[in-house]
Amino acid sequence: MIDLRDIPETMLDGRIKGLPGGLAPLPLHDVGSQGWNILAEDLPLPQMLLKQSAVAHNLNAMRQFCAQCDVSIAPHGKTTMSPQLFKQQLDAGAWGMTAATVEQIQVYRHYDVARIFMANQLVGKQNVRFIVEELNRDASFDFYCLVDSPDHVEQLAATARAAGLGRRLQVLFEMGTPGGRSGCRTIEDLAATAAAVQAGSDVLQAAGVEGHEGIIHDAPEAVLQRVDQFLQFVCTGLRALDPALFSERDEILLVAGGSGYFDRVVDIFQNVSVAKPIRIVLCSGCYITHDHEVYDGYIKQIIKRGWQHTLLPALEVWAYVQSLPEPGIAILGAGKRDCAFDFKLPIPIKGWRPGHGELSLSDCEIYDLNDQHAYMRFAGALDLQVGDMVALGISHPCNAFDKWRFIPIVSDSYDVDDAVLTFF
Repeated sequence: MIDLRDIPETMLDGRIKGLPGGLAPLPLHDVGSQGWNILAEDLPLPQMLLKQSAVAHNLNAMRQFCAQCDVSIAPHGKTTMSPQLFKQQLDAGAWGMTAATVEQIQVYRHYDVARIFMANQLVGKQNVRFIVEELNRDASFDFYCLVDSPDHVEQLAATARAAGLGRRLQVLFEMGTPGGRSGCRTIEDLAATAAAVQAGSDVLQAAGVEGHEGIIHDAPEAVLQRVDQFLQFVCTGLRALDPALFSERDEILLVAGGSGYFDRVVDIFQNVSVAKPIRIVLCSGCYITHDHEVYDGYIKQIIKRGWQHTLLPALEVWAYVQSLPEPGIAILGAGKRDCAFDFKLPIPIKGWRPGHGELSLSDCEIYDLNDQHAYMRFAGALDLQVGDMVALGISHPCNAFDKWRFIPIVSDSYDVDDAVLTFF
């Protein structure tokens, strides 16, 4: 069970982005009792917020999907790096949490996340040392990482021995795709890596096979075929492994599933059969908040393929109109330091005029960002004024959370009911 420890007692003040200047020190657990409302301008803008109703909807949708398909999920925590949100995911039935780096795992372990899948290779003296110390310190810590070459396996085994590992590291064989990231490119690569794991069985134990289909990009008409081919390759890798590698295990892990093709992962992985029971584990991370464009597009395609659930965008970044320098151009007070912009630029989704009410922004678009400014083009008929408030929908939550330490959680009427902290 995750332990949030001192997070609710964390003292906040005006030095933290998103909080009012001159705020007397305030513990996080008192945020919801301040009577703040975003639309009443009780907090400064820019401000990124989380809509609790959407988060709850998304958690329930993924919980239902995993239960219906008899698969597990270990959400990728790198998306939010918020232990409070990790707790909501684990409370909603997540099997564990996924991490990309040991730095992230240090945060997870501080808050007692008990099962961690590191979707990466564990490399380097200090990184291995920390994992070894955690495994030796806590017998309940269930840790997994990836291997993809004999050289890596031999180095990992030697470093773990030197660090005094008291029980074996559980490793999964990563399968890769040509031109992609890490991972075995051929079955021959996999066999050589497996032989190295067997040779290092005093400190290593094979636990399963993994692949990451999310890095596959192609034209819309071709990408699904390539994803399916790669997932079949992952399954072929599992079937090719000597069953003796897993003789001491009760189950074999078969892991994949970013946030764009998890339905294909389930459909293909469920057809695999080997000597031991298989636990299919998805690593989707963005589902908890979803987004307004990139992942929304993925989910619309998944729904067309038969998915019987929906996800709702939970993240918004609010900013003021601070200048109207030319007809049809508004400058907003939010930029690259506030919004994700690596995949797509933010989208104006709603407007609000303090003291008056809602504004329609149907003909507006963000066409550029600076560090602290957004350039918004709007139809000439729209009566925008300096001081109007604009809500921006974002793409790619992973590159939005890391810009905010404090994120208020709001009701559908934008009352601030709570807040989460991030640890990047």
